[in-house]
Amino acid sequence: MTIFTGINRKILSFSLCSALLLITVLYFEYVLGLIPCKLCYWQRLPHTIIVLLGFFALINKTYRSLVCLACLLAIFSSLLMSGYHVGIEYKLWQGPISCSGNSVINSLSPELFLESILTAPIVRCDEVQWSFLKISMAGWNFLISFALTIFWFNLTLTVLKTKNI
Repeated sequence: MTIFTGINRKILSFSLCSALLLITVLYFEYVLGLIPCKLCYWQRLPHTIIVLLGFFALINKTYRSLVCLACLLAIFSSLLMSGYHVGIEYKLWQGPISCSGNSVINSLSPELFLESILTAPIVRCDEVQWSFLKISMAGWNFLISFALTIFWFNLTLTVLKTKNI
């Protein structure tokens, strides 16, 4: 039985933050019909890893320090990806050709362009589809990932210091 005190409570709460973020974006996608871009899909992976590893750490204390370090690296990668996406949205740098700008559209023949329009929605990474308080979803992910990076870093240091492996 897992007791939710101290380190276990922190692992649970940080993992639940990532789980709630995933539930929120799935709600936006499947209930509200907001279609994510390619970068949005990539940003979900670190949070999924954190949820799985976090609950593994609650069940099995054997590899807790390794799991906390892996969660720290995962959330840091989420911070980097979301920061990259926010930079694309604010036109600070060019995003991937496949979801930013018109270079792909301009390279298609009129027939292929029409076919691509009819077969799949074009979701651009450099356009904000939804925002709250003038912050896009990628921006909120950046802010949440920033806070969680600090929390996972402190927790990882605590676990390493206490040698709760």
